Amino acid sequence: MEYAIYLCTLIAIYTTLALSLNLLVGYTGLISVTQAGVYGIGAYVTALLALNVTHDLLLTMLLSASAGVAISLLVALPALRLKNEYFLIATIGFQSIIFAMFMNLDITGGPNGLYDIPDPTLFGLVIKGSASKLAIAVALALLCYFVSLRVTNSPFGRLLRAVREDQTAVASIGKSVFRIKVSVFVFSAIFAAAAGTIYVFCLKAIDPVAFTIDESIFIITLVIVGGTGSLNGSVLAAILLILLPECFKFLPIPDAVAPQLRQVFYGLLLVLFTRFRREGLVGKYQDVLK
Repeated sequence: MEYAIYLCTLIAIYTTLALSLNLLVGYTGLISVTQAGVYGIGAYVTALLALNVTHDLLLTMLLSASAGVAISLLVALPALRLKNEYFLIATIGFQSIIFAMFMNLDITGGPNGLYDIPDPTLFGLVIKGSASKLAIAVALALLCYFVSLRVTNSPFGRLLRAVREDQTAVASIGKSVFRIKVSVFVFSAIFAAAAGTIYVFCLKAIDPVAFTIDESIFIITLVIVGGTGSLNGSVLAAILLILLPECFKFLPIPDAVAPQLRQVFYGLLLVLFTRFRREGLVGKYQDVLK
């Protein structure tokens, strides 16, 4: 049962990450590779607060989201002035910088990370059970889904799609394309950092390996496999891509080989979907991959 709860918690966390990134990739056409970095910022801020200041769930989530917004602005303000592959390269650079900070700063524990993180409290009550933490992770994923749904169906959502299709036309009607992109970057960062808070309190430990560029690519894979521009697709992809690789644990293969097989599996899916089904499982758009 604990194993099933753990998998469901991972699905909820990655659903939140995929939904938040889909607003950038699917609706705005911006392929960012910094999502794992922002996710990690939220996680480390939460861990440091829990170990040294407070482990109140709402307060740590608010502060970690604020830190995620600050980092996203640091990335977005210079990077969004670039176009196409130059923007992508800039986000890769920022992701590498963030990961290097996690690996080398004393405050983050370096490559050893931080451990023995206390259980969170909510309205004065200590949340200990894994099932209770799963409920919080699911609540965050549902909040991210319904807020994203509201955003994408609003006039601002139509602006995002317009930016994706024709930025010149958006600028010609007096709208600031740059401000629109920065706004969606910030929105994406809020939920990515909040997911980091849930991750830390569920695992009660943190290390830099969880926030590498491979993690960012995996989150992009969730968006592409599920379908760019489809919130339901992001949810479906998170479920499938967390559960299917678990089958490797039941195959007669060495434990050391299983993680590499997962990476091969994810890479193969990414290649197949970009080649044969660019709209993904439940997607609407294809041009982001062209």
